[in-house]
Amino acid sequence: MKTKFKVFKGFVMGVLVTVLLTSTFALANPVTRELIFGVNVTINGATLELAEDSRAFTMDGRTFLPLRALSEALDLEINWDPATRTANVATAQPVTLPAQIEIVPITWAEIQAIQVAWGEGLVAISTAYADGEDYAAIAQGVLDTLYGYVDGPVLFKPTVASEVPFRFTEAAAASYFIGGSISEDTGFALLPWTAVRFGTDGQHIINGETALWMGSVYLTNGDGEVTRVEKSMGFYRDSEGDLRIQLHHSSVPFESED
Repeated sequence: MKTKFKVFKGFVMGVLVTVLLTSTFALANPVTRELIFGVNVTINGATLELAEDSRAFTMDGRTFLPLRALSEALDLEINWDPATRTANVATAQPVTLPAQIEIVPITWAEIQAIQVAWGEGLVAISTAYADGEDYAAIAQGVLDTLYGYVDGPVLFKPTVASEVPFRFTEAAAASYFIGGSISEDTGFALLPWTAVRFGTDGQHIINGETALWMGSVYLTNGDGEVTRVEKSMGFYRDSEGDLRIQLHHSSVPFESED
């Protein structure tokens, strides 16, 4: 016996949607709206082939998917009732569907906020160390809340590291910040940092729920001396909607020997 239910705005069941920003159009009515084509839909890893007149798209941060194409790919029955303007979908088993699925693009404001939080975290570790407080717990909190180790590896290249230049585990990153498991680490975050500023020379690229940033970062110590480092950072939105760092590459500026 088939169970009937109605779908009005959104329908996704076991479908992974990957947004690829391939083209953007501005539609000008009374209000300009952003329309992005290039949304790939995969079902159990297989790309769903969509007809030209049934392409998925994103508009104003919301992703719209072709209900009929999805239903047929999932072996569901779909019928359109023009009298009530209702799409009726039938399944063999009762299914609870979300009213709407949204992909929320990362914003520049979110990138700036996590950068400020990173700088404040570095200063907090340094201050706690100088005051004899539990700096290790603060460092762990920075790694747990700002980085993406909770979801998997993070690509972390510290500024000053040669023995182990690439850190793919949270423990290796913690060692760089406060010393520990790697012999070359003396604790970069334990230096007397008093301020961190991200420079205005940077550039960011946003691709839906992932983003990249590259630019200068200025670190001020207790004597007022400023050190400039060059950083690249990659971000993603986790399952809770929070921004996390998944790429962190840092280096000192190149100096010619001439």
